[in-house]
Amino acid sequence: MFSTKKTFVAAAIATLFAGSAAAMSGSSDGASATGGDKIDGKYAANFEQIIKDADGKYLDRAVIEAILGADATHGRDGLMGKLDPANPYSFEVEDSIDGGNHGNAQCKVPLAFTEVHDNVKANYTHDSNFVARGFGTPISEDSLKIWNIVVDGDGKGLPDPSVGMTVEEGAKVYVQFCGMCHGEFGEGAKGYLPLAVDENLVTSDFNAPAPQKAVGNYWPYAVTLFDYIRRTMPFWTPNAPFIGDAGYMGMTGYILQSNYIPVDDEGNELEDDTFFNSEVLMKMNKYMKNQGNFFCDHRPVIHNARCMTNCDDSLVGDGKGNINNFKQARLLPDGTPQYNVPQRLHEDKPGVGHSGM
Repeated sequence: MFSTKKTFVAAAIATLFAGSAAAMSGSSDGASATGGDKIDGKYAANFEQIIKDADGKYLDRAVIEAILGADATHGRDGLMGKLDPANPYSFEVEDSIDGGNHGNAQCKVPLAFTEVHDNVKANYTHDSNFVARGFGTPISEDSLKIWNIVVDGDGKGLPDPSVGMTVEEGAKVYVQFCGMCHGEFGEGAKGYLPLAVDENLVTSDFNAPAPQKAVGNYWPYAVTLFDYIRRTMPFWTPNAPFIGDAGYMGMTGYILQSNYIPVDDEGNELEDDTFFNSEVLMKMNKYMKNQGNFFCDHRPVIHNARCMTNCDDSLVGDGKGNINNFKQARLLPDGTPQYNVPQRLHEDKPGVGHSGM
């Protein structure tokens, strides 16, 4: 993959941040676009004007071809072009554009998404100038500190390595605050999804039951698992001070151990007496089984018309018009529902933790 440190030509950066009309020339037709100035000798430097002339339709086929050139827009050439930081449609944009690589380089905002950048410039307000004007009180910096807990994919924002606990201690914290919903071993309980299942996400049979997604087989980064748990759990009091960073770190270690995530190239797993901290967490990051299988969906958003009556057969039931012929996704090979599916579908009787909560 190309380095995100590649530099755009001055004209492209000036176009984005200064909105300089002097950096743009030509019209929205393909001939003018491809015949004028180009970025790295390949892409129309006046791409922003081309998009604006097309009413902002940056994903329109004719617009893309006018900017990239018809031969470099589709197929393998088009996909390879997305890896070039100089390509206005590239998700590998220069770090100065979006503040740098924070662990999610493949999903950066492309330069061609001009409306996104325009909206940011138009609506950005410096917080220090904010006035409540009788509608509440601005939150203080001290009050914000407890929520200044962002952890990037590269580990920035993780607690100091001295903060943590053994995996065994983390298991006790997990059972106390998480087991009631997710099961003591991550198997799922009270209608909530399991966190640890030994199931392959890849199936060779289209009609096979949909695999159950959990931390081990689906979650891409160990680092973001810690960030998510601390930020959102327990659901009644997230980022709980009585759990603290050490407790959240410990329960993260227990969940990773329950999913048999390795800690080294030899495949060794976490021991109960392992002191789990940010350093161990970062080491395990590379061994998450599904890491690398996520990708940005570059397809344009297509809004299909809603069909309520007289629908085409392809939209009904089995795709042939039969509303009674369909397969329930989460069934075991013997046809019975997977664990706690009835509760999640509210098929159980109302009660605490379920529909009657």
